[in-house]
Amino acid sequence: MPDDFIDPQLLQKLIYTFLCSFPYMILILYSFKGHWRFNNKVTFLIVFLSLTVQLTMVAVKLLTRNTYDTIWNIATSVIYIGFIFVAIKEHIGKLIFTVLVLTNLGDFNITCAKCIEGIFFHNQALEGYNYTYLLMIILVMTIFFPIIYLLIFKGISSPLADTSSEILNEEGKRIRHPWRYLWLIPAVFYVFWMHQSYWDGRGYLEKKMDPMNTIYLLVIDAGSILIYRTIIKTAELYEKNLSLIAENNAISIQRLCYENLNSRLENMRRTRHDLRHHTALLKEIRKSGDLSALDELIDMYTEQNYLDQPLVFCENETVNIVIAYYSEIAYKNNISFSVKADIPEDIFIDKKELAVLFGNTLENACDACKEVPEDRFVDLSAVFKTTASGKHSLSISLKNSFATETSIGDNGVFRSTKHEGDGIGISSVQTITKKYGGACSFTPEGKIFTVSVILYE
Repeated sequence: MPDDFIDPQLLQKLIYTFLCSFPYMILILYSFKGHWRFNNKVTFLIVFLSLTVQLTMVAVKLLTRNTYDTIWNIATSVIYIGFIFVAIKEHIGKLIFTVLVLTNLGDFNITCAKCIEGIFFHNQALEGYNYTYLLMIILVMTIFFPIIYLLIFKGISSPLADTSSEILNEEGKRIRHPWRYLWLIPAVFYVFWMHQSYWDGRGYLEKKMDPMNTIYLLVIDAGSILIYRTIIKTAELYEKNLSLIAENNAISIQRLCYENLNSRLENMRRTRHDLRHHTALLKEIRKSGDLSALDELIDMYTEQNYLDQPLVFCENETVNIVIAYYSEIAYKNNISFSVKADIPEDIFIDKKELAVLFGNTLENACDACKEVPEDRFVDLSAVFKTTASGKHSLSISLKNSFATETSIGDNGVFRSTKHEGDGIGISSVQTITKKYGGACSFTPEGKIFTVSVILYE
């Protein structure tokens, strides 16, 4: 085998590319554990494929002696960035923040490594990618990676709240997550880096080997790390607050269930207490033969007794509580309430969002029916389906009578009949539908208002 079977320059460049990609991929995966988009095998397969493509591109570039360095560097960076967005399921703002932070700190690592090499191995440092440079990169990474993780990425992926999408508060209004703009801070530091690296008139290698330049960048990065840490801790507190909002919503649902059942139990106690008086009154009516008094007693007893209302509408506890609550409201307001719901307990939709979805639509339906003089009705149909491919969907159809004319604003959203401005309930339903890649429609036709919603896993 000839001595030059493996080109040393090619091998050094491949190792350099490996050191600038693989350790950062592992750092990202470890920092975002629990938020991987795929299972372990698929995720590490993506790591292998991304790294293989990068190394192959570097080898092709050197073997073909291609001189378009900028284009090749951009291409390898796109693959690395693409890996982050494909492998990790998080808010897009947080992922952009991660990419910019690692880019800034990664640039400092290689600059610091070249500076140290220039101090101890000056002649080798002038050659570019050699083994002393690679050794310095490993040394710098060994020192800085634990610091980067502990001060920045530890706790960046909080398990307390889902930050990958828009979040709803108790009223169903959208909460704008701060990650939508926090990525701008490392973006500003990236501009500093670009200016320091390319726009001050000196050569790239000369600047890397300048100790004063490295110290200057170290001061900038030290300040940026403190800012990044503050951002992470603030975002963590914010996500804890979101978790408390979700818990409060769950408590509200439980309280609703308790109040509903307590009302039924109280009615049962009152009915049993009054039963002996009603029995005595029935005996008097039988003696007197006054049938009108009997009719009055029957009407009074029917109005006071809600025990014939069903308690169970479907297997899903959250949906069942909401439906049961509005079934009593419908009963008390002389609204015909028909339900056909086939929803299991284990479903892909968040419980809070289920409560908002069914609560808003049923509240609007019952409120609309109260304005109708007669023939009031609410007809709800909800079906959970599983396709042949194993994917799940939830379809909802709700029809109700209404009398008040509806109006649509310039933004295409129905205006509220309870207050000025757009209807919050419909906006909440649209937000949830968008999150689950579904569709929804709100159609007033004649005197019947129809809401159709479908959500996909």
